[in-house]
Amino acid sequence: MDEGSDFPKWDELIPDALGLIFKNLSLLEVLTVVPRVCKSWRGAVMGPYCWQEIDIEEWCTNRKPEIVDQMLRLLIPRSCGSLRKLSFSGLAGDEIIFFIANHAKSLQTLRMPRSKINDSVMERGCRDAIHYQFLRCELLYQYRSSRP
Repeated sequence: MDEGSDFPKWDELIPDALGLIFKNLSLLEVLTVVPRVCKSWRGAVMGPYCWQEIDIEEWCTNRKPEIVDQMLRLLIPRSCGSLRKLSFSGLAGDEIIFFIANHAKSLQTLRMPRSKINDSVMERGCRDAIHYQFLRCELLYQYRSSRP
């Protein structure tokens, strides 16, 4: 903090606070602009603070499924396992479900409209999860494991 100032500098905010602020920015801004401001902001964007809830459903509109897959593979690991909510759309392949299941053990809600994933893949991919809620194709599916 500066002498004579009662307020901390922006680059001195804790990463959790920065993550809350950055949630209000667009995906493009968080990925391209914020990391260039200063080291502490880059650290916040590269760490799990901004990635506990990932909603790229709107961003996915008019994107090829391969591009959506690449973006998910970039963002999900940034949560460091703390991802609780994930929303995207338009996937055509099954492999991303296994990727999500392996990298998002804390996931509670998964929303993926307009995605072509069959039910058996969903069940196999989420077998180790304690509780997932799936909202897909305008229907709600719930999968609960047999673990206590």
